[in-house]
Amino acid sequence: MSERWTDERLDRFADKVDRIADKIDQKGEQIGRLIEAFYLELPTVKAEINSVKEETREHREILHAELVEIKEIIKQQATTSQAQSESLHNELLEIKEITRQQAIVAQTQAESIRLMIEMLNRKQA
Repeated sequence: MSERWTDERLDRFADKVDRIADKIDQKGEQIGRLIEAFYLELPTVKAEINSVKEETREHREILHAELVEIKEIIKQQATTSQAQSESLHNELLEIKEITRQQAIVAQTQAESIRLMIEMLNRKQA
């Protein structure tokens, strides 16, 4: 059995289609306003992105400069430490040599004292 489309039924269908079309138009207008707002905000967003990008570049340059400076300081400290180490080593060698010489002098003096004691003992005997 086929349904018959009466004028009243066709009018209701047309009204429903019109309401849906109106809703679609409203949504289209809303989307248009959102897109317009988006395009208006786009330059601001681009400017903020560029600002962040520039700030990041500046921070990177600062960090790089500080890293180079730290490396130079470490290099200078290593050179200074090496020089101090060599100086201390040389001083230690000098102290060892002085101690050796003093030991020889002390041994010579002890031998002289021993000989003098022997001579005194012989004279007294």
